[in-house]
Amino acid sequence: MVVLWLETGRKMRHGKIGEDKIKGIEIMEEVKEKAIELLLDIISKEDFEMMLYEKVKSEDLIKNSLLFELVNINYRLEGFKKPLLEILRKEISEEVFIIYNIKLYSEKIKDENNTKTILHYFSKIYNLFDFDQEYSLMWDFYNINEELDLVEFGYENESEVIMNLKKICSLVCKEFDRLSTLSGKVTFLINGFEKEDIEILSIKNKFMTKTIPHKKWYEFWK
Repeated sequence: MVVLWLETGRKMRHGKIGEDKIKGIEIMEEVKEKAIELLLDIISKEDFEMMLYEKVKSEDLIKNSLLFELVNINYRLEGFKKPLLEILRKEISEEVFIIYNIKLYSEKIKDENNTKTILHYFSKIYNLFDFDQEYSLMWDFYNINEELDLVEFGYENESEVIMNLKKICSLVCKEFDRLSTLSGKVTFLINGFEKEDIEILSIKNKFMTKTIPHKKWYEFWK
């Protein structure tokens, strides 16, 4: 009888430990999801902090390194997203990383007037481009790069290309701000601008007319 009671107690304890572990994993998945939403401006930092400190009440910070690192960020600082990205870098998808950087540097470009600085920020976006990726939005920036190549050969006016780059960046920021879900932002990255957007299409058509003859041969054999 005593043996049976001890065995029953052991199973109950193990079951409780298993339940606690599952609950802990679920909590951290929720925290990670909210941290990603904060990174992409889907939720406010005030809402994130409120959620974060509620979790701290029930979670052991010593055992939970991710939660500990998130709690130690000063969200009142303007540059809080930099350490947030460093913490989440191994946790986020390629799409989230690209979206974050496109938005970050598009914001800088649209409000910048120094050409050298604009081109520096643009290189940060363009370096994310990969021919093997099916992200239509990235092709808009690829076309800008083609236009900049034409500037070097004297076939295009640099100030006009910069103006169009700033216009695209402004539209990109506006669209990312409009989209209130992660799935919506990822869809925008994949599909790019809708055909109904006449303003962006006019820019695209201008690029396509000039750049297709100059595209590298391997694009057509990809």
